Amino acid sequence: MQSAHSEAGPIPASIELRDMGSCDGQNDQRTLANIVWSCFSTIFLCTWVAIHPNVHFRAERQNPRWTETWLWDSLHELVTYKLPLFVWALLVPEYILSWAVRQYVQAGAFSEKVPGWTRTHGHFMIMGGFHLFRLPADAPSIPLPLETSQPSNFVIPSGRHSRREDVLVCPLKFDDFSVDILEIIAPTETELKDRGKSDGLTKIIVLFQTLWFVIQCIARGTQHLPLTELEVVTLAYATLNFFIYVFWWDKPRNVECPIRVYKTSTASHGESGGKAEEWDENWVARWMDKIFQYITGGQDQYVTMSEERSIPMFWSG
Repeated sequence: MQSAHSEAGPIPASIELRDMGSCDGQNDQRTLANIVWSCFSTIFLCTWVAIHPNVHFRAERQNPRWTETWLWDSLHELVTYKLPLFVWALLVPEYILSWAVRQYVQAGAFSEKVPGWTRTHGHFMIMGGFHLFRLPADAPSIPLPLETSQPSNFVIPSGRHSRREDVLVCPLKFDDFSVDILEIIAPTETELKDRGKSDGLTKIIVLFQTLWFVIQCIARGTQHLPLTELEVVTLAYATLNFFIYVFWWDKPRNVECPIRVYKTSTASHGESGGKAEEWDENWVARWMDKIFQYITGGQDQYVTMSEERSIPMFWSG
């Protein structure tokens, strides 16, 4: 009886790799690079397009240099606001979804209180679409007309003045206005959507990219082929971002400049609503409380809006 070692021999040189069955049956179609590229491009594109940030308004600098206008302003907005929000959406997409739901519900409540308002108006109010400015001392103005007998400190500029001389005060909340003033100052829904910077081509590209990825995953499921863990994670991201986009469907995207609402240079502006909560003085308790409040969506009650210069990143109204 011959040993097993005597039966073994070298592989004939005439046998090529293409004659051998592939390990997974699809090596000629699926490579590691293809899987990684498909998954990461889908995650990044879906997340970037789904995010609808609040208005991150910064007062313009006087006589800026061309380098500041052309380069620094764009980089500053990206690095200090859009990129951190994008990272948040990648790390905790569930929180972004809950934030979108809270804004959706609050926007609907606001739209029911003002005649002629839609959910788009409610979103614009929540996202910091109205900012209070003070007119220069010598700028002429007339009081904003009211249908009620309640006095108003809001005014309309009635003469020539440079907007560069306007003094930024703070973002305005819904409680800062009476209903009749909101009816006067609010643009139409079409005008509000025009303020947004949603790129239709980008949305179409992302839609087809996501649909193609989902179709590929479904096809593998029907063939009883397994998905990689990265593909499962990508499907979860695509699903979450789909619902985020649904709840923010009526929210204008990437609005950078709010509508200016004026008061005279001598008019005061106090905090509307109840007094804001204060964080614990102990830093350990403060950070634990902050984490809890941000998880549960209660961080708004700690904001004194009259002291802010721009709407907080995760403000829900």
